Amino acid sequence: MKIFLIVFILISSSSLAQSVIKKEDHKKLESKKAVIYQEKVKGNVWPRVRVNILIDSSPLEALAIFLALDHQKNYLPNLIKSTPVKHISATEVHTAYELELPWPLPNSKYTNGSDFKKISENKYMARWYLVESDSAYSVDGNVYFTRYNNGMTLMQYQTLISPKSALSGIVRGFMIKDTTDSIIAIRDEVERVRKEDQSILKKYISYIQRSLSGEKVYEVR
Repeated sequence: MKIFLIVFILISSSSLAQSVIKKEDHKKLESKKAVIYQEKVKGNVWPRVRVNILIDSSPLEALAIFLALDHQKNYLPNLIKSTPVKHISATEVHTAYELELPWPLPNSKYTNGSDFKKISENKYMARWYLVESDSAYSVDGNVYFTRYNNGMTLMQYQTLISPKSALSGIVRGFMIKDTTDSIIAIRDEVERVRKEDQSILKKYISYIQRSLSGEKVYEVR
């Protein structure tokens, strides 16, 4: 079930707390499986979800594809629109999305803001905040890309969502799986373009570098 596959993964605001991986989960992580944690939050239908996964790329390469805002619709399932609409600053952009949902649910339309920063040559962080949405009351989340062993990058993603849907309590079991599947899709796209489509990778690395230099890279209204 892909109802929540993309709706919320891109509309999070940062709690700025980086996920900690348990010692007993490192073997699973290093076998390139997703390590998933859940945390119940009082008063919220859905738990806080943390997903950790390794990507065969550099932190910059992973961030570049993750924040390729107008490219997201090309590989994230059911996402039919991802259009940057406003620059707040060189690194901060508002993007309009539309997600195709299965009957009887109408398509989800939402706008989120995204921002990022370079922490070091080997570490980047991105965050999101809700601008407007017909699917959520609030969201809270962030992602870190950090250099790991053997040239890999550790992606640590977390989100807490307060959904509007009356079905949210019924389908919350699917939310965790769909979030994890989305992270895996992002990893797979990073690794795909690194091996098969260097032109796309170079384009979005350039976007990150130019943004950090103060240039507004997206053509928006």
